[in-house]
Amino acid sequence: MSTELLQPDGVGKGRSDASSDTPGDNVARLVGATKTFGEGDAAVTALDDVTIGFRRREFTAVMGPSGSGKSTLMYCQSGLDRLTSGHAYVGDVDVSTLTDQELSVLRRSKLGFIFQSFHLVPALSARENITLPVDLDSGADVDEAFLTELTDVLGIANRMENRPSQLSGGQRQRVAVARAMIPRPDVIFADEPTGALDSKTSGELLAYLRKAVDDLGQTIVMVTHDAVAASHCDRVIYVQDGRLVGEALHPTVDDILDKIRELS
Repeated sequence: MSTELLQPDGVGKGRSDASSDTPGDNVARLVGATKTFGEGDAAVTALDDVTIGFRRREFTAVMGPSGSGKSTLMYCQSGLDRLTSGHAYVGDVDVSTLTDQELSVLRRSKLGFIFQSFHLVPALSARENITLPVDLDSGADVDEAFLTELTDVLGIANRMENRPSQLSGGQRQRVAVARAMIPRPDVIFADEPTGALDSKTSGELLAYLRKAVDDLGQTIVMVTHDAVAASHCDRVIYVQDGRLVGEALHPTVDDILDKIRELS
């Protein structure tokens, strides 16, 4: 069974040029995406023939019960994991066909990642962690003005020489956000970015991600279980048993909680 959702100009189930196998204004998209783990009787289908697109300048949350396939969707879309069948595009590039080396180059230059556990390099300073994607890109120079803007807005400008062990959890996550944004990627993938933060720090981080979309034109796809976090998004898509089972534009916290209860 193919599962497809339209973009905001045509909400619902079905196929459209905006969300399926034509790029339109999509910065990333899955077409007929299936991911199976294991073989034979032990096989588990984590994604079941999913087609969906993510538009530029849009903040999308991916939600669903534990084991629903929401993280698998993000990992396959970003090339962190490979599909069993189907296609995952970033722009016009089918990441499903790239070699590991080509994927590394793509992720470094076109994609940004924010993880719950930060994944900072302990031996590097905050500044060195932030600029790492640019430093690894041969011939690229750090945009110092943009770096200053990022660190000022995130409130970490005075911590640039500190190593991760000298930073609070919230500061480490903000360093991770700056690192994801410094190469000006086509899309940022965030996996439970507020999961390790207190409510105040989470609110500050989400406000910045919202600003990144509204003011800087960034595209963000965020996997989350948090209804409050998802309510900051333009769009929430719901996943269950590896299939897309719903979509909402600008939902309230109560709307999201009602849908999650329905799926649980």
